[in-house]
Amino acid sequence: MAEIRSSSSSVRYYVRVVIDKPWYKPNAQQYYNITIFPRVNILYTPGGQQSVAFQNQNRGKIRLHGYLIRGGVVPGDKISLHIEIQNPKYGFIKRIEATFTQHRQIGPNNDTSIIFRTDVPDIRDFGAASLQKAFNLPLTSVCLPPTYTYYMQSNNGPYGVVVNYTLTLDVKTRGLFSDFKVTFPVIVGTEPMLVQQQQMQQPPLEVNVPFEMPIASAPVMEYDELPPSYDSIATTEKV
Repeated sequence: MAEIRSSSSSVRYYVRVVIDKPWYKPNAQQYYNITIFPRVNILYTPGGQQSVAFQNQNRGKIRLHGYLIRGGVVPGDKISLHIEIQNPKYGFIKRIEATFTQHRQIGPNNDTSIIFRTDVPDIRDFGAASLQKAFNLPLTSVCLPPTYTYYMQSNNGPYGVVVNYTLTLDVKTRGLFSDFKVTFPVIVGTEPMLVQQQQMQQPPLEVNVPFEMPIASAPVMEYDELPPSYDSIATTEKV
């Protein structure tokens, strides 16, 4: 069974098992949450192995530029960055905050979730003229929906589900209106790098290709009880 919640732009899948007991005994039932992801191999996804450049500066001439070393990651991987700071006026950088955000669009509804927010290590109370350094930001090992685009035809026209991710570096500086940020895309795949390397000799798989949703062969059963909430599922997985 699947449920689409228009208010929060999410889709949940679950299996409900009901044991039909005699009329004088209550039925036994159990929910089993299931995860359904498309297979997205970042070895064959456009931009999955390329670097992603970024740059910006504030009015105090503090310039942040660099690149995401590899554009694609998988859960449990590390987001690797090379950062350069040019600070000719010796301005003061309090810290650089990194925010990894998931963006979801289901039909006309849009929603975002912050996957993690952390300070970039070793950049705090910085006032030197320049800096060049590589950093790793660990990504949770909890399953994340991969970067994906899916469209189907409905009576009202195309209906789409789009999931993508961005990383924002927010530079916190001393002074009024001097903070600035850069935001760039990060591709999330589904397969560990070891599996991907073993499959490099295999023909590439097509990803992000629209396809028709098959029609269910049996009607969806209606029950009075609602399925478990998304928050309760997410809390259980995190624990």
